[in-house]
Amino acid sequence: MKWVGIGHVLSLGLLLLSPTPARAVPYSLSASGTISFNTSSDATIPVGTPWSFELVYDTAAPDLDFQLTGSADPTFGRFDNSGAVPALTFFHYRAGSYEVTIDDPAEFGVGSNIDITFTGVHAIDINLNAPDLFPPLAGGPVSFHADFNDFSSRPIFTSDALPTDPALGPDSFDQLSVTLLPLSGVITGSNLTSFTVSAIPEPSTAALAILGLLSPLVAVSPARARRARGASGG
Repeated sequence: MKWVGIGHVLSLGLLLLSPTPARAVPYSLSASGTISFNTSSDATIPVGTPWSFELVYDTAAPDLDFQLTGSADPTFGRFDNSGAVPALTFFHYRAGSYEVTIDDPAEFGVGSNIDITFTGVHAIDINLNAPDLFPPLAGGPVSFHADFNDFSSRPIFTSDALPTDPALGPDSFDQLSVTLLPLSGVITGSNLTSFTVSAIPEPSTAALAILGLLSPLVAVSPARARRARGASGG
């Protein structure tokens, strides 16, 4: 075993901890409430059932609004997984016994996106399509839609970028719906118990690297191993 001096380890640690270019931080948007109406022919999720969802998105994803408008529009943002950086990275929804998880950006199907409206109406629109992952309802595929709208004069957004304001909460919106869309009818929650936007801190790779380098040094050095064998008569 080759001994690596503690000074070398600390030097490497300082190098790893030195400033690096800023990277986008993933954000989580989570909400909960209760089902307010079910017009589908499936009784799996009755009215009154608590629901919750979490969506994680990458703030480095480009605004692809020009694909719809023909040019960049400062009042409208569209974020999906067709750009250089996928916007949607994780989704989980539960309502009673109904549950779905999408944990791979490649599993978000065509039509999955987040739209941000930054005009007289401030709105977040979420559309998710992954028919192979959403359990069927009424014998057919299911998609997901949620919209959170503020029609008041208060400015809850400062741009058409993906939301990063931790001050957003249930009282930030005038109208909303969180909806499962089976082939027959809709299953919707139009009230909110909670609404949270928060940054997700990334693990410290520098700290993990330092611990990985220190662990064999702390565990046993060649000289200590020889002394231990001698003391035990081995």
